[in-house]
Amino acid sequence: MTLLLFPVTMTLLRAQCGFLAGKVTDMSGSTSLIASLSAKTDQGKVRLGKTDSLGVFNVEMPCHISELTVESLKYQTLHIPVNVDGKAEGTFFVAIAMMPQGKQTSDEPYAQSEQTHFELKDSTKVLTSIVRRFEVKDALTNQSLPAEICLYYTQKQKRDCFSLTNSRPTVEVIFTEKDIVALEVKAAGYQAYNGNLILDKTDDEPRTYIIKLNRQHTILSVNIINAKTGIQCQLTEENKEAVVMNRINDGHYYAELVSGKSYRFAISGGQDQKEFATAIASLKEGLTLKSFRLPDRELPAAPVEKVNKSTMTASDKTLYFPRSDYKLPLQSRTYLDSVAVFILENKNKSLRITGHTDNVGNPNLNLTLSEYRVRVISRYLVGKGVPERLIVASGVGSKHPVRPNDTEENRRMNRRVEVQIVDLQ
Repeated sequence: MTLLLFPVTMTLLRAQCGFLAGKVTDMSGSTSLIASLSAKTDQGKVRLGKTDSLGVFNVEMPCHISELTVESLKYQTLHIPVNVDGKAEGTFFVAIAMMPQGKQTSDEPYAQSEQTHFELKDSTKVLTSIVRRFEVKDALTNQSLPAEICLYYTQKQKRDCFSLTNSRPTVEVIFTEKDIVALEVKAAGYQAYNGNLILDKTDDEPRTYIIKLNRQHTILSVNIINAKTGIQCQLTEENKEAVVMNRINDGHYYAELVSGKSYRFAISGGQDQKEFATAIASLKEGLTLKSFRLPDRELPAAPVEKVNKSTMTASDKTLYFPRSDYKLPLQSRTYLDSVAVFILENKNKSLRITGHTDNVGNPNLNLTLSEYRVRVISRYLVGKGVPERLIVASGVGSKHPVRPNDTEENRRMNRRVEVQIVDLQ
């Protein structure tokens, strides 16, 4: 599967706790949407970024996030609670579907966000009563829903509320005067609907308004921090029934689940390794982010040679990455550790880090991929104590191949990050 990426500004060390990536579409999943994303935190609302023309996003996620807001023109705004299970690390993937909102019109409910200036004419002259029925349905299944409907009358300055049940899926309301009526519709497990209704025409024929609600997502997004190639993962319900997950790569999975249920997530590295599993407590509505770090005994780390700082030397090196991946290879860490020590020991040295890709796929996404590879390496070095001011980092995509992109081996050599040690002078 192609890695989901979105161009972002290369701002290293912005205060954040991981990344949020994915795609925004309409309810059918076939139409990509351009949408903006923002987060609610303990310090207020934070704008995260926008999707690209394909609906793809990859944004830095602020710490202490409690709600994700997704907005797209002509679609109902989504407010998704965010629950962080443990410490948020790495990238979390998610798919988001949005429902269209009706335009402002007479005698039909529409979203309040579509309201423009409107003035009733002859609002006190009523010739006949207007009979209207209300019904609430699931936007995907079209099934009737138990719900609570509240009407707020502008003329009367009055509120009426009605309950819909499985045995009483519709309610009939008689309007006796022209009015602009506000609607609030709520159903358990669904996004609330806030709309308006313009009643400026008399009509002897009863009509039924059908208000469709978008289900409140309950999504589990899993990031396995030290995943390795070939691991097997399985998600099961309390009754041990397997749940289908969307797999991005060996370390990233997500699934649409049911709130209130508990689940078990199991990871196996192969026949010769013991299974690692953990229970996930009863899921709340919204997006739940869960990071896993496998025990060292399951995934032994490569041995790190002891460094003699007094004789420490380092040289330029090229680091290679798998296709569509920007996770730091484990075998590169020993080299980067030595580079960090060398830079700290030699105050007259700095680093130039340049990321490259092969030419497969969209050039803009390749540019972003090269930037993320550089970002991962830069963050690792800064985490080892290298001052950020000593690092000049850039991603150039597929512009400068070292070999023709005509074979897989040549393309592999072009998927690289060049680390160069530079004299400050």
